[in-house]
Amino acid sequence: MAVRRRLLIRGSRVQDIGYRMFLLNLATERGLTGFRARNVDGNAVEVIYEGEEEAVLGFEDDVRRLAPEGAEVEGLEFWDYEGPVPDIERFRSHFATLQLGKIIEVGLAMIRRQDETIAEIRALSDAVTGLLDERLRKLEEDVREIKARLGLI
Repeated sequence: MAVRRRLLIRGSRVQDIGYRMFLLNLATERGLTGFRARNVDGNAVEVIYEGEEEAVLGFEDDVRRLAPEGAEVEGLEFWDYEGPVPDIERFRSHFATLQLGKIIEVGLAMIRRQDETIAEIRALSDAVTGLLDERLRKLEEDVREIKARLGLI
């Protein structure tokens, strides 16, 4: 018989560290059929899930024992749940699309920062080249002056 549950994971570091993907992978490994995870309240992840009782109990045991690297979990709350639970593959597809959107945003920001860095490097290179050219001209003038004093020119 399918069991539906709700989980709230609270902590100072449970968002923006891959927790939802981590949970999705655990749910998949346990054979859950329904799943949804979302960030809530700035310091929590809410999960609703569905599956056979053994799979649900195994998932809950995994969640109690495991967390993604860097997570700081302060509390887990489990409840029975009566509402609809999205199919796990449908959630995976939706979530993958959201994550790809984030990756694109980050990638574009990195490219913008890279372009800014390249512009800064070029400006520094131009400044250094100008200084070196000035020093070389001064050295050449000094050498000519020395040669003239020595009667070599």
